[in-house]
Amino acid sequence: MTVHVPPVVTEPHDAIDAWFRGLGRHYLGRVRPDDPILRGGAGSAGWRLRTLGLEIVLVVDRLFPYSKPTVHLAGETERMPHVERDGKLCLRNPEVPSDPVMAVASALGEARQLLRDVAAGGERDDFEEDFGLYWAQDAAADHAAALLLPPGHGTAPAAWTGNRKMTYVFASGGEARRWWRHRNGVDPVHLRRTAAIELNALPRPDRYPESGAELWSLIEERSAEGCGILGELLRQMPKVLPLVLTGAAPSGRRHAVAVLLSHPPDLKRSTVHRKVMERDYPRGEVPASVLCSRYDLRRLRCEALNAANTRLPYAERDVLAGKRVGIIGCGALGSGVARLIVKSGVGHLVLVDPETLGWENIRRHQLGAGDVHRLKATTLAQALVRENPDIGSIKAFDTTLQAFLSSDPTALADLDLVIACTGSWAANAFLDHHLLSPRNGIPAVYGWMEAHALASHAALLMPGTSFAAGYDAAGNARMVASESRKPRPVECGALTSPFGAIDLAQAEALTSRLVLDFLRGKQTESAWRSWLVDASALADAEGSWTPMWLATRGTPDPLGGMATGPWWQA
Repeated sequence: MTVHVPPVVTEPHDAIDAWFRGLGRHYLGRVRPDDPILRGGAGSAGWRLRTLGLEIVLVVDRLFPYSKPTVHLAGETERMPHVERDGKLCLRNPEVPSDPVMAVASALGEARQLLRDVAAGGERDDFEEDFGLYWAQDAAADHAAALLLPPGHGTAPAAWTGNRKMTYVFASGGEARRWWRHRNGVDPVHLRRTAAIELNALPRPDRYPESGAELWSLIEERSAEGCGILGELLRQMPKVLPLVLTGAAPSGRRHAVAVLLSHPPDLKRSTVHRKVMERDYPRGEVPASVLCSRYDLRRLRCEALNAANTRLPYAERDVLAGKRVGIIGCGALGSGVARLIVKSGVGHLVLVDPETLGWENIRRHQLGAGDVHRLKATTLAQALVRENPDIGSIKAFDTTLQAFLSSDPTALADLDLVIACTGSWAANAFLDHHLLSPRNGIPAVYGWMEAHALASHAALLMPGTSFAAGYDAAGNARMVASESRKPRPVECGALTSPFGAIDLAQAEALTSRLVLDFLRGKQTESAWRSWLVDASALADAEGSWTPMWLATRGTPDPLGGMATGPWWQA
């Protein structure tokens, strides 16, 4: 079999020169090496071309053809959709390392089509659809805003804190304190009032405010309640006031951007600022529009603190954010499930585990060497809120399940689901007995692994279904998938089994997927799912599949995979 290996291109510029010369009078020549458009420095090159009545420049950097060419509009041009402030066109042209001329031709072809679409008016809505990106193009380089506002926040009070380089805006003081505690472990030092103002139509770039007076005019024109709430804030004479502008694009896509109002440099002394700001008016009677015009304004680059939520594939994101889940057992499997479901959008967790992390745990546990000798539940909770500060809440209880429920039998009552990853028959049996009581009818997912991680299991049991039905009185399973001739480690009780993080990942994903399927309403009945390793891993553990499993579930795929079946009936 012959494998084609693309040739390595060492000097593509000569071939590109020849291609451009073939365009005839439309080609205007190479860009001078000192032209500012060649931002890539040494090795960059550019070619000028006239097309569709415009002059455009194709630029390659020193890594080309192992990087994409870019296309720019030359000279001063009117603001256009899909064009950045410096004239760079936003293209998706392909990378073609083996054919530099094709890469150039593709980029120019896409650029020409974009310019045609813009000239025909077909892209005008892009100013609103990508409003946040256009807003950021001339925003302050030394100051940014981080926002945590729920969808559809509208015109409403908000809270802010920050410093000279970063401003944080939250929907309320309570949200601000929660996020700040999660991320930093302490309350914010200073928390001040601000607002988000909903615009009924997002402005185009030529209407972006450059001054306090222009901001007031924009809000007056496009917000029924905005001037009232902004006026109340300005009458407090803040030295600095961030303000969030929100709105929806024609498609319904939501945007939120921010401005920073501040006193001009010579008015910052607290002993004179009110007198100067109120000049020509009696104290307290300056119109809010006049006050706003006396502030300097900077547009801020913005980022959403909950932007990761938009990357989640689930339409039920808001539903997941309100779910309350308990995880019993924060060992290797439980800690991984906790992290996965938090990153998947589950908003509230209760963690229960009495143990401390040991050196023997760190190759499999979500916590590492820096947390050895620390309590698993509390330390895991601290790590998860620090990593995901917009989560609703995580409560940790460093105790056994038996003690936890004995001290408060209603401790699980407000949960939507309980997940048991204890690896303990006594703990699982106790939980099963507790949940079988009619007054404690909470669904549960039990996750566990067989020796050497040859099989991983997750069982969703709806209220009234017994986990103990699958075991004898001593906790021996009625059916296992695997058996192994390889002995377990010589330890007291010999309850541990050697397996690594990759083997564990299958069990974490299996259990977490079943949890999400239930919380999203995709799995509404009891179910038993299993993941079986591939033939190679089975051989490494000197293992085999049990006759009962083969007779009940069939022969596993040599590459490994999923098996499903009903849970045992009591």
